[in-house]
Amino acid sequence: MVKHKTAAIYDRWLSTLGGGEQVVFAYAQTLNKLDYDVTLLTHKKFDTHLVTKKIGVSLKDISIKFLPEYSSQEISGISEKFDLFINTSHLDYFSNRSKLGVLSVFFPGQISLSFFGYVKRALFVPILRRLFIYPSRYEGFTYDQYINGKILKWLSHESSIVFKNSIKYFEIELYFPNFTFSVIDRITFSLSGKTIDYEMRKVDQETNTIIYGFRLKSTVNKSFTIILPKNKYSAKIALTTLTIPHIRFALYNAFKKMFPVWEMRLHGGPSVTRTADLLSYDKIITISQFCQKWIKRYWKVHAEVLYPPVNTTAFFPAKQKKNIILHVGRFFITGHSKKQFELVTAFKQLNQKIQDNWELHFVGSVAEGQNHQHYLNLVRSQAIGYPIFFHIDASFNELQKLFSQAKIYWHATGFGENEEESPILFEHFGITTVEAMASGCVPVVINAGGQKEIVTSESGFKWNSIDELVQHSLMLINDSKLLKRYSSAAILRSKYFSKENFKTRFIKLILQT
Repeated sequence: MVKHKTAAIYDRWLSTLGGGEQVVFAYAQTLNKLDYDVTLLTHKKFDTHLVTKKIGVSLKDISIKFLPEYSSQEISGISEKFDLFINTSHLDYFSNRSKLGVLSVFFPGQISLSFFGYVKRALFVPILRRLFIYPSRYEGFTYDQYINGKILKWLSHESSIVFKNSIKYFEIELYFPNFTFSVIDRITFSLSGKTIDYEMRKVDQETNTIIYGFRLKSTVNKSFTIILPKNKYSAKIALTTLTIPHIRFALYNAFKKMFPVWEMRLHGGPSVTRTADLLSYDKIITISQFCQKWIKRYWKVHAEVLYPPVNTTAFFPAKQKKNIILHVGRFFITGHSKKQFELVTAFKQLNQKIQDNWELHFVGSVAEGQNHQHYLNLVRSQAIGYPIFFHIDASFNELQKLFSQAKIYWHATGFGENEEESPILFEHFGITTVEAMASGCVPVVINAGGQKEIVTSESGFKWNSIDELVQHSLMLINDSKLLKRYSSAAILRSKYFSKENFKTRFIKLILQT
């Protein structure tokens, strides 16, 4: 069937496959049903099969286009080619040129800058991009893992490193859990599709690593690709180190270690935004009343609230639940940290007040970087001696099972923070809370951010202090009838945020625009 209307959805961070990306795929599926020919626009390549595996979304009849690292102005120009353009990319506020433009905002960045903020965005970051030599992005790697002080980037069949700069010589170190020369000798390398040979290869059988050295004429905007043979022995090979013997690369690594948040700006993020850029969109939508308030505060414009879609039908309560308190969220210490350390402290207090055997379970991945791994280690050390369990990089099936078994769900993002000073540190909505409620978990969540809009007085509890968190949880633990009543109410409340309701609201917003 020929579709005459075209739509593009842009998200720089699509490869992360996080909560925001669930919204992107829901937009795409809904527009596809409205007979739009839908294209997802992003930069970093990723395994599209993971979309189905991790999020449970089919990309049938939806195409993905991987763009070079274009400037905001160039992406703005691309929007002109489509009948409908939706910009969902966090902190990328360029102007819209399509017939119908929608700016989808997860949380607004400030556009009224101090003098220092303007200098940082307009001058300092662009200068650093030219000063440093560094890989602009990694593509095709399956996941990162922190082991023995090193970040291992596990390879897929084809994994690439993209450079913006001209690099004459660099080295990579690969780690082989199974040191098989029949695999090693069949690994090939290419630069933007052309096969290249290494200049040097150094094998270390004690550490199961090989260092390869490459001398090239130019790597400007080119992709260096590691190609593994297709057999079971090459299924687990990791990149451990990229070395560029140049002072500008050494400076980049020092900068990344000292200023990790600023380093992220080198790979994208906010430029200087004008109010006219925002007003070029026909409609601005956001994910909660909490975010709506801050859009009005920061931008002086109105935004429509469209709550994110939650696949509530994928979650259900077990027939026999267990004495489990569950928390789901990544381990990281920058941005809106999930406050797992504080939840361990709360559970230790609760554990002293109860007679039955209750457990606290954490589910989540670990953000890339030593500081985030150290945070996980700190939380784990705090939990020693208590029935506290960690499920790092759990599969979707494992997550479903834990949701169905748990009786209580905890959420603490924003605890101890000042909303007026740092609203971005709070939960902007909270999809995992809705998933927990759909599974029959009673939510006991912080009374802040988007959580306040999800949990009603009939479907759960909201707290302002650790003592309140403990008391609400203790009340549920000691009263099985109360817990059961709130569990049923939580399931009913979760349906308000279902995919079906999202699609209905989204279609209404598009038709009104």
